[in-house]
Amino acid sequence: MTQSEFEALLDRAAQFLTVNLRTSTLYHGPEPFEQGVLAALQNAATDLDVKVQPTYHRHAFPDIRVNGFGVEVKYSKRDTWHTVGNSVFESMRDPSVGPVYVMFGKVGGEPGARWARYEDCVTHVRVSNAPRFVVDMDSDDPPLFKRFDIAYSDFAKLDEDGKMAHIRDYWRKRLPPGEHTWWLEPSHTLPINVRLYTHLTQAEKRTYRAEAALLCPQICKGSGARRKYEDAATYLLTYHGVFCPQARDLFSAGSVALRTDSTRGGKYLPRALQDIEHLMLDAAQRLDDALFVEYWGESCDPRKRIERWLVLADHYAQRAGWQPSAELFV
Repeated sequence: MTQSEFEALLDRAAQFLTVNLRTSTLYHGPEPFEQGVLAALQNAATDLDVKVQPTYHRHAFPDIRVNGFGVEVKYSKRDTWHTVGNSVFESMRDPSVGPVYVMFGKVGGEPGARWARYEDCVTHVRVSNAPRFVVDMDSDDPPLFKRFDIAYSDFAKLDEDGKMAHIRDYWRKRLPPGEHTWWLEPSHTLPINVRLYTHLTQAEKRTYRAEAALLCPQICKGSGARRKYEDAATYLLTYHGVFCPQARDLFSAGSVALRTDSTRGGKYLPRALQDIEHLMLDAAQRLDDALFVEYWGESCDPRKRIERWLVLADHYAQRAGWQPSAELFV
């Protein structure tokens, strides 16, 4: 069966289903509609040498197979052609199915049925307890896989890590400044208990400050810059379960800046960072590269992380009246 022959079959089935949805309640409901799609395809294929049958398991993806083509059935009781789709992992994908199409039925507004190629109507990924595609038959947005810059057929062959790399990159581009995809990162496990920063030992405080400083070079901005410590505080909370109510105290309070030089006044931030330089060097060698992709937006060889940090820090400090590369790691 060719693609054009299969799509002609879908046309006939959609016409039958549309008439039925408008004149009867027989196929109203997700399960009845799925049975209706199966019956409509079987009826449309009566004179063809075609096998129309459910896929190998009731929870398999897609729902129906037709001579190597797949049909995923979607249904809405509202007046919308938009719904949450299947898991991005497709762990129960029917191995006998190649190209996948969607047959969508709705009963809200004017009832009807429409079909589309799966890859053309998946427009978004929703993340809750597991990443799931969003199907939208009417969206003006480019299909998701075009934004992934990968064909759906190639995406479907990736393992979970390969698929999640695309999902993380997609969400990183969507989040506003100061927000991170820590809930999607492979290096992250949310701690069960949350501790106050003030209750940590001095060794823990210094280690965690060094990690946060390395990952968040924007702390080198001027004193009047808004939100410059938010990423550092978020990192401590989401990766170490440490809540710091006064984030500025991590780097600009006298308690951290005067440890090695008790002279009061001047810029506290450079002195606070000089005090933890050796710990930042250590963190540059041991932290997972996924953290740098998340916080810097790029991968970086451990041997070049301090050099790269200085470039980033100099950029952020341009308006702050100091040059990190002239004062740190010299």
